[in-house]
Amino acid sequence: MLYGRTAECAEIERMIAGARAGSGGAAVIRGETGMGKTALLDHAAAAADGALVLRCAGCPSEAEQPFAALELMLRPMRGTRGPDADRLRAVTEAQAVGREDVFTVRRAVLSLLRRAAAERPVVCLVDDAQWLDAASADALVYAARRFAAEPIALLAAARDGETLGSAGLAEIRPRRLRPDDAAALLRTELPPPARSRVLAEADGNPLALRLLAASLSPAQRAGRINPFTFHDGVAPIGGAVQAEACAQLDALPPATRTLLLVAAADDTRDAARITAAAARLGATDADLAPAERAGLLDATGTAIGFAHPLVRAAVYHRATTSERRAVHRAVAACAGDEHPELRAWHLAAATVGHREDAAAELERAGEWSGDRRAYVCYARAAELTADEPTRAHRLAAAARAAGEAGLFGGAAELVARAAPLAAGPLTRAELAQAGAAAEFECGSPRRAARTLVDGAAPIGGRDPAEASLMLAEAVRFAWHAGDRALMREAAGALRAVPLPAGSPLARLPSVAGPDTAGPEALAELRHALPDELDHRLAAFFAAFADGAPEVVSRFARDCGDVPGRLPYALQTLAHAEIDQGLHREARETAAEGLRLADDAGARYRSAHLSCLLGWLAAAEGDERRCTALVAAGLEHARAEGIVPTVSLGTWALALLDLGLGRHADALGRLEDVPGDVPEGGPVTSVVRQAADRIEAAVRCGRPDRAEPPLALLERRAARGASPLVRAIAERSRAQLAADERAERHFANAAELLRRKDGNHFERARTELLYGEWLRRVRRRAEARTHLTLALELFEKLGARVWVDRANEELGATGARQAGSRQVEAPPLVGAGRLTHQELQIVRLAAAGASNREIAARLFLSPRTVGNHLYRAYPKLGVRTRAELRRLDLGAGPEPCEQSAAD
Repeated sequence: MLYGRTAECAEIERMIAGARAGSGGAAVIRGETGMGKTALLDHAAAAADGALVLRCAGCPSEAEQPFAALELMLRPMRGTRGPDADRLRAVTEAQAVGREDVFTVRRAVLSLLRRAAAERPVVCLVDDAQWLDAASADALVYAARRFAAEPIALLAAARDGETLGSAGLAEIRPRRLRPDDAAALLRTELPPPARSRVLAEADGNPLALRLLAASLSPAQRAGRINPFTFHDGVAPIGGAVQAEACAQLDALPPATRTLLLVAAADDTRDAARITAAAARLGATDADLAPAERAGLLDATGTAIGFAHPLVRAAVYHRATTSERRAVHRAVAACAGDEHPELRAWHLAAATVGHREDAAAELERAGEWSGDRRAYVCYARAAELTADEPTRAHRLAAAARAAGEAGLFGGAAELVARAAPLAAGPLTRAELAQAGAAAEFECGSPRRAARTLVDGAAPIGGRDPAEASLMLAEAVRFAWHAGDRALMREAAGALRAVPLPAGSPLARLPSVAGPDTAGPEALAELRHALPDELDHRLAAFFAAFADGAPEVVSRFARDCGDVPGRLPYALQTLAHAEIDQGLHREARETAAEGLRLADDAGARYRSAHLSCLLGWLAAAEGDERRCTALVAAGLEHARAEGIVPTVSLGTWALALLDLGLGRHADALGRLEDVPGDVPEGGPVTSVVRQAADRIEAAVRCGRPDRAEPPLALLERRAARGASPLVRAIAERSRAQLAADERAERHFANAAELLRRKDGNHFERARTELLYGEWLRRVRRRAEARTHLTLALELFEKLGARVWVDRANEELGATGARQAGSRQVEAPPLVGAGRLTHQELQIVRLAAAGASNREIAARLFLSPRTVGNHLYRAYPKLGVRTRAELRRLDLGAGPEPCEQSAAD
């Protein structure tokens, strides 16, 4: 696949289509090395399917051999007979070529191509035209200028400013790739810093993208990219580009090569600093001229850059190790006090072995720089450190910064490197935090929680505040793992930490545990904390805020500058948006979180967000997308035993079944959801799962199986829960109640959800169930009001499967859907035809459903179903279900499958 070449491919395809129509042409694909000219020729060959494709390529070693390239192109026509073919063979095989021979060859080539094109179109492709021998180039250009009225096309690829420049042929100029196309072409599992730096360094050149990515060292692939010297540690590029650049460099004066090396070592392109550093090594401004004349350098008054992205790499790796170190020392000396981070990095690049002064400068630079640069500063400082405890401390700082930058693989590697060192308990606690953060995102929340509980134990007496913060995180991680026992253990250890009586963290144990104290208690604690501790506990508050939008939104906003937390913040925000019925916004938020999580290799986060997107697809009724997303998410969640994510994915599949009328399947899935999932969290999924389980049980005619989820709902509603939770509880009571009590519960639920900022999806489902109940008690006019509102809300949400269900129910009330309005329908649709109720029943019966299954689906008794079928059969001219199945009854609802227990 060619990225960013839509216009160029379209132009090539038009030319080939013209050749097929008898009006060919010729063009030169012109651009710098690595722009994908050969790939465009390959695309032309593929587009020329059915045509005769003749190819050749110029070669430097054959550039002085007359007709070398032409002989290669015409080789497939070697068996052609005739005067022109014979003359061409005679001339091209001769040792010397005269003026008359050139004219003979021109005419012979054109004649041969015309003869071949008489049978089928001909497409000539010439690569590396800058290295064509002159005789071949002359003959091909002569023929190409005469293809306009022939079924022949010629495409030649050449570098800028070389060969065929005055031939008068059209040009196709592939441009440098846009950032999105370059990122798509790169397609490599590099962490964001390395990927971003390769993209910036390659500057849209496709070949440079591939070669630079392949040249990265293991440390750079982990994200430890020197912010000022990209090529430090990069392997030599190799290949033709490197060889050509090195040949050009060898022809330059030594002082010019020195100046180029300084420019290659200092990625800032600052002309003043580059020339000042070069002056320390004996080069002057005047030494720029030979490099500019050779086309290697682009210099302005303030910046010095390279003409091609790969020339910088060639310059840097052409130098010896000692030359590179001397250049880095010179740049460090010219950096001055105003650029301490740049000076520290160049000093480190010039260092061999351990050097404490350089390490200390890099550590200070890490404290200033923040984010991803802090990670590489600390990591490089650790490499320069001889003292083991100090090195462990710097590795711990690097691991923490890597986690905050979303580089979880790098964090885990640094923790492993620090493990054998003689670190003190506080440093080991810091390593435990960094390792747990990486494990939480990329492995198992349960193991992450265990790491924190064990890591906090040795520092409880030394640093009780830090131990408390670690144990609060352990509670959160254990909640995400769905492990109540581990939550209790972490909460118990938190209560045992000897915090001073006046510490604001002393109130933390009262809100951390398997059953949280609720949003009010969390809010009180949050207001009592200083800003620093509030920031450290932000994720904890967001996890147990029970979907409070202001808490979750603030957490997501605050994480904008902490890339490592952003996927989790977006996940929390998406859950909160679902709780508010903002499905479109939640889908965009979750998709962005999934992209970031995939980039960071955060497998747990990716798994959970995939299941979350699967739930949204289920709400729409998109079965294919839902099952694919949930399958991707459940694979990791099940392998690691991450109960809440397994629960979410299973619920998504159950919601899909419920919407499609597969009530027994939905009930079976929801009854398989682990029952010991800790309550709380940023989504009321436990409540909504319970409500769906009750609806599925009622639909299947098994209200007895609704008792456990109803008990859970009653517990949650009794806690002074949100209006959404209370409304869902009321709706569930209504489905299990009889007569006027059902109406009272439905009315209460509808009223609670009528707020402008309420959950539209749950409101629509409530109105649908309320309307169905009113229709069953023969209050059809009232039913239409509620069903029409449900239909409108489902349409706004794009919940197609629920739109269909609302339409079915409206039809059952005697209304027929006509655009966005309902019109009355007669009880019989024509003589001998069925009522809407009869049509629903016979469709289900034709699909294989039993009377009992149909009754559960349509809220009727099996006897009523039998009566409807008895009246419908004569109208349809059938006597048995077997005959019914052979009729074309149009699209209808799917049958309700009963479980084996039924």
